[in-house]
Amino acid sequence: MRRSAALYGILGLVLLTFGLVDYFISSGFRLFVWVNLAGGIFAIVLWITSSRSELASISTGRSARYGANAAIYSIAFIGLLVAVNYISSLHHTRLDLTSEKVYSLSSQSINVVKGLQKPLKLYGFFQGGENPAARELYETFAYYSPKLTYELVDPDKHPELAERFKVSVMGTTHLQYGGADSGEGTNVTDLTEESLTNAIIRATRSTKKVIEFLDGHGEADPDDAETQDGYGTIKKDLEGEGYEVRKLELAQLPKVPDDANLVVVAGPIKPLGQHEIDALNDYLKHGGRMIAMFRPQRPDNPIDEDAMVKLAGEWGVKVGNDIVVDQVVRLFEGPALGLNPIVQNYGEHPITKDFKQRTVFPMSRSLTAEPNLKPGLTVTPIASTSDTSWAEVDLDTLFRQQKAELTAKDTRGPITVVMAVDGKLEQLGLGKGDARVVVYGSSEFADNQNVTTFFNRDFFVNSADWLTGEENSISIRPRSIRASRFRLTEGQFSIVFAFAVLLLPELLLIAGIVVWWERRN
Repeated sequence: MRRSAALYGILGLVLLTFGLVDYFISSGFRLFVWVNLAGGIFAIVLWITSSRSELASISTGRSARYGANAAIYSIAFIGLLVAVNYISSLHHTRLDLTSEKVYSLSSQSINVVKGLQKPLKLYGFFQGGENPAARELYETFAYYSPKLTYELVDPDKHPELAERFKVSVMGTTHLQYGGADSGEGTNVTDLTEESLTNAIIRATRSTKKVIEFLDGHGEADPDDAETQDGYGTIKKDLEGEGYEVRKLELAQLPKVPDDANLVVVAGPIKPLGQHEIDALNDYLKHGGRMIAMFRPQRPDNPIDEDAMVKLAGEWGVKVGNDIVVDQVVRLFEGPALGLNPIVQNYGEHPITKDFKQRTVFPMSRSLTAEPNLKPGLTVTPIASTSDTSWAEVDLDTLFRQQKAELTAKDTRGPITVVMAVDGKLEQLGLGKGDARVVVYGSSEFADNQNVTTFFNRDFFVNSADWLTGEENSISIRPRSIRASRFRLTEGQFSIVFAFAVLLLPELLLIAGIVVWWERRN
């Protein structure tokens, strides 16, 4: 019995330690705590009653001095840990080690928050005034700027706030910009980074810039959010960035509206009239901004974009009568025809600054700079396909026989699929200021089917930001799909913590101590 007395003491300390750790960390599952505390106290009582005479001699011997030193060192170590935690609380730093950075904001969200010029306060209206997901999201935003603060509000206890901010739905976040609590702010009901970032943009922008989508010639429809070839998704994204999106029936107007900040021509099928071409050209000559998107010629679906091709040529971009092919090798199938080339090569330009993500350009025509550019025109290739791609000119064989082969008539890759044009009007003899154009070889790039593929959305909206002078907004936007998270109740967390985190190490430690003790004796 005396030989096992010390073992009882060691095991008692182990049980007490694990019981106290569970007591202070979790509060829902107490069975593990009481079992460990009862077992630990019982083991220590056995040790004390079995070792009375030995304890008296040990307390005055060399081991007592060693024990005192160990206790002092332990206290000093604990004090050091407390000091480190106190200092870290004064200098808070977040470190996200997840591969997809799911606990970090996107670069756009960070830029938006860091660019706040006035105080911004978020009021979250939730049942009971508490929501862990909302608090976590608000804290993440507040980390990047001292100008952003937040408050979780129980609308039952503070109905005056809900009435002042016109909040009628539980789970609403109200954004109050400028430090005033007048109630004039922005409300958002979706608790996501994307929706909150867009709401901050809307709240902080004093005026909306207008984007006009040309209509009446079979272009992609910005009001169509249902079909694959509609542009409803990108319209929603642009509106989320604070833009006003409208349709432009230029054939019925004398000119492009004066309040138009950007005109988008999204792959017309029918020819534009001469009046419309002249109006677009005149708009550019007076400092206008335009996105021109093209479709390839198909034997089964003839289109007429000659007028738009000529207009692009006048501004320095030659649109090829071809289609970009990039064969892909599939397992067990060999080479396959690829009309959806993936792009990872980007030129030096504000649109593609720090942009390294992949994009896909379905059914794209090739783009090149005109050989004899007018003085004042700067044409920059900003997106090009891989070295294995080429521009196929035999469209009849390609579409009718589903075959493509690189020949001497074709252009070997890399092939440019997006060009940016910056025209200095004074050097062009047209006045002051500059005109900007971005030419896409593919109109399917931004349709409902493809705009959410890879980082197409970011590339297109970055183009709009550069064209409208919002270069500070160029960034990578938050993903609409975030990491899945499994949320536990307090009781469930306590049970999982006790059995998964504490019980197994405790059993292994006890088993190790017992085996060590038996071998020692």
